[in-house]
Amino acid sequence: TDTAETTLGVKANELIADHPDESTMYLVAEGTEAFLTRMALLSLAERTVDAQYFIWKSDLIGKLIFKGLIEAADRGVRVRLLLDDITLDAETEENVYVMDQHENIEVRIYNSFATRGFRAVDAITNPMRLNRRMHNKSFTFDSQYTVVGGRNIENNYFSANVRSNYADLDIIAAGPVVKDVDKQFDIYWNSRFAIPVKAFEHNQSEKNKLDILKVELSDFAEAKKESEYAIDLQSSEMYQRIVNGLSGADSRYIFRGDATVIYDDPDKTLGKSEDETVYMTSLMRPHIEKIEHSLELISPYFVPGEEGTEYMGDMVKRGIRVRVITNSLSSTDGIMAQSGYARQRIELLKAGVEIYELKATAKSKASRSLRRSAEAKSALHAKTYIFDRKEVYIGSFNFDPRSAKINTELGVICAIPEMAEFIASTLFDEKLQETTYKVELIVENEVVDGIDVAQEKVVWVETVDGKEIRHMKQPETSAWRRFNENIYSILPIESQL
Repeated sequence: TDTAETTLGVKANELIADHPDESTMYLVAEGTEAFLTRMALLSLAERTVDAQYFIWKSDLIGKLIFKGLIEAADRGVRVRLLLDDITLDAETEENVYVMDQHENIEVRIYNSFATRGFRAVDAITNPMRLNRRMHNKSFTFDSQYTVVGGRNIENNYFSANVRSNYADLDIIAAGPVVKDVDKQFDIYWNSRFAIPVKAFEHNQSEKNKLDILKVELSDFAEAKKESEYAIDLQSSEMYQRIVNGLSGADSRYIFRGDATVIYDDPDKTLGKSEDETVYMTSLMRPHIEKIEHSLELISPYFVPGEEGTEYMGDMVKRGIRVRVITNSLSSTDGIMAQSGYARQRIELLKAGVEIYELKATAKSKASRSLRRSAEAKSALHAKTYIFDRKEVYIGSFNFDPRSAKINTELGVICAIPEMAEFIASTLFDEKLQETTYKVELIVENEVVDGIDVAQEKVVWVETVDGKEIRHMKQPETSAWRRFNENIYSILPIESQL
């Protein structure tokens, strides 16, 4: 369907008119802005909306976007919703069954459990297949704008959780890159793993339930109008910026240039090897192999293993500066994955890799302004890799074995040096001391059986008001949390992390 004459088509054309062969990217880091972006684009859609997500919860954020999808469908927009099955809870499952009753909405579930009510049985009888998940995240509107990044659909990805929120990064894109995300979506939508919810035997939804759901979602939204989150949304100009076609948006966050969409082939879900089908790692490898000066990684789950540790060490030997920002034990939501990184931490430091761990108390200036999340813990969730400050990858791919070999992933490599430099300088130069602990290796002599023995130890260096504080234990953690990490680190589970 040609959507060039739609409202979004006209706005996108205005953005790219001077450079039609290049894509325009707008960076969105703050949670409320990421939510308003999606809602604004959704409100403007006239022909098609395609959403593809690993997690979709029926919480505040999930329900408000569900409401927006139904309203779009009521306007005649064709809505396609593709969700992975592993985290699909009962409420969300029922909601999408009901939404699928709408003549303009179709929902498919990726790599679904065969026994809907008895997942544990299916997990036991078919563990290899069900271990492989669709981790891709995209939201595309009228084939004119797309949102790609690390966020799932849940409160804590959008600064709406009072206890813990994720630091994440999206790009809103217009131009040629959108067609490539469209193509990716169609490949997954038409794959053997995308099962229409109409095919599920226990799906007993009836059309009258759709009217009930509409009323429930409307009442829910009305009840939340005076919430602190709603008030924070009202104080943001992001919705209007999107409606105005990004006019008035901060030009520091807008970039133009060549962008390449990369993703795993769905056949990875079958367990096919990298030699048998297309893996994202094989598409990313050429960009890494041509690095001459610097590799800067931001990954919430950083599990390089022995092979990755050796590879990064070799890069350092060749004069390449390798720097990593990942979660600390206090900020992470995945102690198991953290243990995989902790196992290699000393070897990484010995190899010359520079490591920084996010403080659980780190807040961006934007999130500090939100009364609701002022005391909320921060956890890193962005997956962003910068190559020589000339190219930058943004997407769903974690630097771990699960993303590399098990799950399917999606992302965009932007060959835009100004964009790569802006992200790297912001995260690795300007905000590093404020938001992270620098991880260092020290050697202390200890007496063991009457003999002086050199012991390598990790210290976490925090800078406060220009003064260094050196932590000999992982900061802001309990003995129990450290014990759990130690237990996981001795288990043979690295390949699954």
